[in-house]
Amino acid sequence: MSKKRKIRFAFTIQHGDNSGLTSGSQRVWTSREDTYLTSVSLSGTWKVSLHGEVAWRIAVTSEHMRSENPVLPPGEDRAPWKFSPTEWVNGRRLAFVLAASRGALINRPLETADAHIAVEDRWDQITMAQIWMTEPGVDLPKGVRLIGGPLPLASGRRVWVTADTQDVPGKQEWTVASGIMAEPLLPQTHDVSAPGLLLRGVHVE
Repeated sequence: MSKKRKIRFAFTIQHGDNSGLTSGSQRVWTSREDTYLTSVSLSGTWKVSLHGEVAWRIAVTSEHMRSENPVLPPGEDRAPWKFSPTEWVNGRRLAFVLAASRGALINRPLETADAHIAVEDRWDQITMAQIWMTEPGVDLPKGVRLIGGPLPLASGRRVWVTADTQDVPGKQEWTVASGIMAEPLLPQTHDVSAPGLLLRGVHVE
C-alpha cells in the first residue's frame, strides 16, 4: 500500500500561445479515515472535509475562525455547505469533483511539485479532477487518467485522483481573469452525481 498521504496538482495549459496559464496548486490528503481538499492559496482558510461516513462539508477551518479577522462573523456556521457521502458502486465511489473552466486559468507561478492536469485552450470544455474512494482490494478501472494515489485510509480504503473532461456550451473570453472563485455544486441542489467545486474566472475592472 502507498505510504504517501498527499497529492498536489494544478489545471494548466501546457501548449500554445497561452501555455502556463494555471489554476494554481490544489492539494488532496488523508488522515486516519478522513480525506481533505484545499487550494494551496487558501490553505488555512477554506477546505473540503470528507470525514469517514458521517460529515462531508465545505468549511472554514477552525484555526482560521480563531484568527483576528475570520471570513465569517463569530457564531456563524463555519460549514455553510454540507452534503451526504456518495453511494458505493462495485467497491468504488466518486466522492468529490474539482472542475475548472478555461476562464479560471490565470497568470500564476507554476509549482514543480504539482502534477499538471493538461487543459486544452478551448472554451467549450470543463476539465475535472475526480476524487475517488475504493474499498480494500479494489482498484480503479483500467484506462482512467490517473493523476495521483492511492492514498491510504485507516479502514484499508484508498483515495485516488483522476482527470477527465466534459463538453459544455461556451464562448471565448478575450481577457485573462484577474482571480478565481469556486462555486459549490451539490447533488441536492444541482444536476450532479457527486459534490464538487467549479472554478471560474473573476474579472475586476
